[in-house]
Amino acid sequence: MKLTVGIADLLIGIDLVDGAERAAPLFKAFFGDFLQPEQPWDAEVRIVIRQFPDHTPPGVKRGRKRVAEQRLSTPDIAAWLDGIPGWAGLFPITETTIASHCLGGLLLFNPETSSGCMLLKEGPRRLQPVYRLFWTYCAQVLGEKGGCFIHSAALARDGKGYLFLGESGAGKSTLARLHGGQGVFSDDSPVLCRRNGDSFIFPSPFDQTDRSQGADGDTIGRSARLEGLYFLSQADRTCLEKMPTKEAVPLILHRHLFFPRYLSARVRADLFGFFCDLCDRIIPHRLYFSLNEEIWGIIESSKRLK
Repeated sequence: MKLTVGIADLLIGIDLVDGAERAAPLFKAFFGDFLQPEQPWDAEVRIVIRQFPDHTPPGVKRGRKRVAEQRLSTPDIAAWLDGIPGWAGLFPITETTIASHCLGGLLLFNPETSSGCMLLKEGPRRLQPVYRLFWTYCAQVLGEKGGCFIHSAALARDGKGYLFLGESGAGKSTLARLHGGQGVFSDDSPVLCRRNGDSFIFPSPFDQTDRSQGADGDTIGRSARLEGLYFLSQADRTCLEKMPTKEAVPLILHRHLFFPRYLSARVRADLFGFFCDLCDRIIPHRLYFSLNEEIWGIIESSKRLK
């Protein structure tokens, strides 16, 4: 069974085989309007279910976190996979293949082709890792295609895009709720892409928006040119403070970029250059904001003062 998910301006194919067809209802529930008619893909992940060996993949550390992704040693994983019935020839593993593990599932990604294989363990919890591993795969594909998921709220106003970055609890979802309507692209993990020398934001299915109620459905498939970059901090009054590039870029890369460990070294280097250029063109600011004050007036005022 094949499905197509639209992420930004990319079409990502999902090939459900060998029992993984049981995951189809999950994808339909998770991604809703992001599912597209079948058409040529920009990247493809194959999802299969297999009986794993008695021992866990080499290098997996058992932590207390319910969700704990881990990047594993590719040569060790290659040897371990040889013990799985029916694995031979299913997915080519090269020197650059990136292997990651989450909740008992395994994801393999080849940067050269943007192809992936998600291996799920046969058993009652076989589908538990699907959402998180597919999100990781989408982040890897975006990285190879000049984009990323960024921990922020993405809002559009008058056709222009704005990113509001913040840790959990900083006020991203609150700001999105106050903004309301069709201008909310994402309240937690929008897509940011470099296209034709410029930067654009796109909606993302990996957020906290309840799309089952029809919220923000009109934003799917849209994009907006990025005009503002703001680091959120709740305060008693609303004001802006400019941030230097040398402060903003490390903050983005280390605290607001999703899945950096699972990106290739080349992509991580490209993203560093991308954000350095972005912060030179679009001056980042700290936005100290009060829930009792409207933010757009002060943002527009600061733009007029440039």
